[in-house]
Amino acid sequence: MHAHAQVRLRAGGPLPEALAHWSVEEWRNYSSPPGDSCNLYLHNRTLGPTAAAAHLGGLGDSTPLEACSSWQYDTSQFQNTIIENWDLVCVNKIMSKVGSFTFFAGTGVGVFIAGLLADKIGRQRTICIFLTLFIAAGFASAFAPSMEVWMAARFFWGAASLGLRSVKMVSALELVGSSWRAIICVGFVEGGWTLGYLTLPLLSWILPNAFHLQLAVAVAFLPVLPLMLVVSESPKWLSATGRLDQCRAVMARIMRINGISKELVIHETKGDSEAAKGNFFDLFRTPMMRRNTIVISLAWFALGTLYFGLSLHMPQFDANIYVIFFLSGLVEIPADIIPFVLLNRFGRRPNLSLHYIIGGLLCMATAAVPLGVYSYEWPIVVLAMLGKYVAQVCWGIVYLYTSELFPTVIRSVALSFACSMARIGSMAAPFIAYLAELHPVLPIFVFGSITFVVGLTTILLPETNKKKLPDTLEEGESFLRVNNPLDCCL
Repeated sequence: MHAHAQVRLRAGGPLPEALAHWSVEEWRNYSSPPGDSCNLYLHNRTLGPTAAAAHLGGLGDSTPLEACSSWQYDTSQFQNTIIENWDLVCVNKIMSKVGSFTFFAGTGVGVFIAGLLADKIGRQRTICIFLTLFIAAGFASAFAPSMEVWMAARFFWGAASLGLRSVKMVSALELVGSSWRAIICVGFVEGGWTLGYLTLPLLSWILPNAFHLQLAVAVAFLPVLPLMLVVSESPKWLSATGRLDQCRAVMARIMRINGISKELVIHETKGDSEAAKGNFFDLFRTPMMRRNTIVISLAWFALGTLYFGLSLHMPQFDANIYVIFFLSGLVEIPADIIPFVLLNRFGRRPNLSLHYIIGGLLCMATAAVPLGVYSYEWPIVVLAMLGKYVAQVCWGIVYLYTSELFPTVIRSVALSFACSMARIGSMAAPFIAYLAELHPVLPIFVFGSITFVVGLTTILLPETNKKKLPDTLEEGESFLRVNNPLDCCL
């Protein structure tokens, strides 16, 4: 919401007492060119009302200008934003974009580190570390005394937010059986994201002051931290890394809470000590693992460009920003409910390929609709909302599918690397959008083409629906070979 601060020119100082009966718009027209919030007319601003009114009619393109040194901000909708606090307008306008870039850079770094930590020290510990970082960065962002401190806080806030999302997805997947994986990961985990999305416009409306809003988001996570301290570590991770005693204790606790009385048997395999040594380079070490890593990484990159490219080209509505934001979130509700039914019935690969192909076609179709022909540009609105739905569906699918494609010992680092590719895609989207300078429809065709082509490559991935997930690297490579849809490797 920081980005929505609206600027009004202060016109070199407050409205003179002699012109107190003038409206803000009249004073603005007298003091600066129409639509220009960065320059002032270089003339006498202390004239009486009659002389000023007469002088106003004589202003034109030939009137000399000078740069503004102070501004008055429209605080009717948002207050205390970074744009208002540090005057990020005119020559400093680029700094608000740098702030957004810093946040996305943090997500890329954070998600990668979170994956490495989750595979080395466990899912539960990593979640607690990144929860603490999220809360600390939130408070630091709210109380930041300067732009530099705020950007540093935003970097760590971004690192914590996406790091949390990737590790909690892996942890949720490993704690349930195969038939529940799609329901939990897509319906519940992604559904929680949508619930937060829908809550934000209401919270922003109640707390229009950006300081209070940032503080509320940070405080909201405080009750979560003690809850995570009592959540059990992933039994699959404990077993795969050779921590069998801890695994037995966790499983016994889970069975006791659920009222299950069965003999607990955990087989100790010979490869347990070697299995604990999985690392990032194992994603590329063997042929099948390498092929899956390349294809799924391209899928994440394409989704990053599609989602944020669509956001850049979203039609502008002349309506309440809170209502539009809320309606955009409503589109994501069916995207959290319908997919897990389709995923369990038809599998992961067909759903992923089909949605990517449809998303690419919708993106290209949006650019093909001529402007100014239809009332309220309704075809563009419909296609944009459908594209938003498809993109949200794809997020749920790729999170679940990526987690299932790789063995336990490198599952988190694989998902984190894939998430980093999406961040690269999101950072590339604004530069692709700049191709509109050459032709208005060129960027949207590029977004659609990337998504469409990547959708075709996903047929190289194996099906994982309702299949036992591998734990060790050897099991992972064997699983991929047995379920290989083609007889060739990239």
